[in-house]
Amino acid sequence: MSYQVLARKWRPKSFSEVVGQQHVLKILSNALSLGRVHHAYLFSGTRGVGKTSIARLLAKGLNCESGITATPCGVCDNCLEIEQGRFVDLLEIDAASRTKVEDTREILDNIQYLPTKGRFKVYLIDEVHMLSRSSFNALLKTLEEPPEHVKFLLATTDPQKLPITILSRCLHLHLNVLDTSIIGEQLNHILQLEHIESEPKAIQLLAKAANGSMRDALSLTDQAIALGNGKVDAVSVAAMLGTLDKGIPFALVNALYQGDGNALMQQIAAAAIQGADWDNLLAESIALLHQIALLQVVPTALGDYADHEEQLRFLAQYMAPNDVQLFYQILLMGRKELAFVPDKKMGIEMSFLRALAFMPKNIDSITPPATTVSASANRHSPIQKSNLPKIEPATVATTSVSSSPISTIKETNKSSVESQVEEQPQKQTDTQLPALAANNTALPQQANQANNAMPTVSDSSISLPEDASSITKNILEMRMQLIKEEQKPKKSESVDVNQPASNLVKSKLNRISPLANSKSNVEVPVIDDLVDEEEITAENYQWQSSGLNDSKNDSLIDAKSVRESLKVDKTPEMTKKLIEEMVGKDAWSAEIEQLEIAPLIKQIAINSYPELIDENHIILHTRSAVEHLTKSSANCIKLRTALSNYRQKTLNLEVVIDDNKTNKTPLELREDLYQQKLEQAKLTIHQDPKVETICQYFDAKIDESSIRPV
Repeated sequence: MSYQVLARKWRPKSFSEVVGQQHVLKILSNALSLGRVHHAYLFSGTRGVGKTSIARLLAKGLNCESGITATPCGVCDNCLEIEQGRFVDLLEIDAASRTKVEDTREILDNIQYLPTKGRFKVYLIDEVHMLSRSSFNALLKTLEEPPEHVKFLLATTDPQKLPITILSRCLHLHLNVLDTSIIGEQLNHILQLEHIESEPKAIQLLAKAANGSMRDALSLTDQAIALGNGKVDAVSVAAMLGTLDKGIPFALVNALYQGDGNALMQQIAAAAIQGADWDNLLAESIALLHQIALLQVVPTALGDYADHEEQLRFLAQYMAPNDVQLFYQILLMGRKELAFVPDKKMGIEMSFLRALAFMPKNIDSITPPATTVSASANRHSPIQKSNLPKIEPATVATTSVSSSPISTIKETNKSSVESQVEEQPQKQTDTQLPALAANNTALPQQANQANNAMPTVSDSSISLPEDASSITKNILEMRMQLIKEEQKPKKSESVDVNQPASNLVKSKLNRISPLANSKSNVEVPVIDDLVDEEEITAENYQWQSSGLNDSKNDSLIDAKSVRESLKVDKTPEMTKKLIEEMVGKDAWSAEIEQLEIAPLIKQIAINSYPELIDENHIILHTRSAVEHLTKSSANCIKLRTALSNYRQKTLNLEVVIDDNKTNKTPLELREDLYQQKLEQAKLTIHQDPKVETICQYFDAKIDESSIRPV
């Protein structure tokens, strides 16, 4: 007897042997059991998922000698003949080879005759979408009202090509693509019954290469058995499938993380020597980035990378999540563009170089002076970065908040600058300023203009002309008075070179005050040097403005720019302060902060106020703004569990939507408290003597929308 391939040998003989497709099997089994069998079924799905096999099993259930059943006996003449493909009342028609209308009419002419041996005459039309329009039109009436002894079973891989008139006359059952794990289990089961040695890694590769098709998986397994001389091993299967070594995607992603372009190109060259499929290389790299992102959220998610767990966990621990998402998006776009490049290797190189180019760099926006090149190189060297065990968030992006070239003063110049400031704290005149700037960086020659004087200029260096008008004298006197007040040391604003830079820059106004008092590029070197050292991170930022600190922008900072930079209502520090104050005032707010709940669940709590019915029953009045969160029963269960754990008793939690403002939620209480602080801040600004003087003499107006409490 000739050899029978695995795909035919292990074709299912009953519904219980079908792999997957439980939703379809349940429909057919119940229809056969209840005797409610439709006259026309349409089975759709990709190749090799069981369309024809399930159709034959349905024909067996309809014509079994024991009666219409979902569990045919499999031993009667009808069942055996259907299984062997020689049952006279089961007509299998290949629509791909019989597309003409004459073939369809020939079939329809024989429909009127009763079945010869079985209970029903079953027409199984495979690839029905290949029929011509005339054939479909000829089939319409018969398909809608066939004789009682006729059943139509249609199978197609492309149901979109079928006319809507055909679809409306059939019971459409779509077969899903099989999961890799299901295919792997079936392959392992079949190989055990065939007494063929196999390796789990090899079965995993075959199941993945099948792309959801059981028939393709069995065909590949036949090929792997022949290549492996009677056994299925991972090395032979990898060579047969041309599977890329997973070490190359790991090396490529690691080179991206290290920012090492040389290593990146070497790995691509190594992949070219191995004859790697370039599209597959990008696909494997994208899959690796997906697994890294998944592992950062779910620590137990290793997927298909159990053999490379150490490398995977290293990258998941040290790669920033935003970098992973950036690389994923760039490589995904590179895969889409791969069909348009003149050379696919070139497309691969450009995709990875693009990812490397957009990776955030830890460099200054202004090139350091020659005297500090070595120190800067040591700090930003990529070799040193590769040796670090972990990338600290504070060192990812260090920028300067000053807009003047003098902000590039480095460690080597700080001591000389500080000594000069200490020697001349109150006597820096316009003529002394360029000399100080010469020790650090070049300053514009216009720095010694009279109306561009530094705040430390002594009033004795300015004399009023005798012929000046009274208004002019008043203005100049007012300017001198403001300069004197700026020179007075303040407890909260005194400059201490030993003090951390984060304490010197406590608000947006402190950042921009040196610029607002000057009309040129001249700035106080000590302040700029300390501000330059501040590392702007997610932890210590406070109202960072954008567009005000460009070193190429020499224009003045106007009120509109300041107002645009302060559009954020509350800083993280203010939000934290409001929460802390409300914890001391409101019991429900205090309880919320003690609950161990996710931020999403916390949104429900802070937008609600509780109503205690009894000791074990709470009604939560929730605002309609978060109604979408309460629609998920899982969210409400998590909140109830957290409250029960905190109160150490089982609670019955009921959530109702209530926008009545009689009782206020914690979020509304915080907003009321913030508005009180805002009004107090506005009152403080209006009562400030300096502000009153400026408004009186310079016709200034206060923009209340820019005021924020701190």
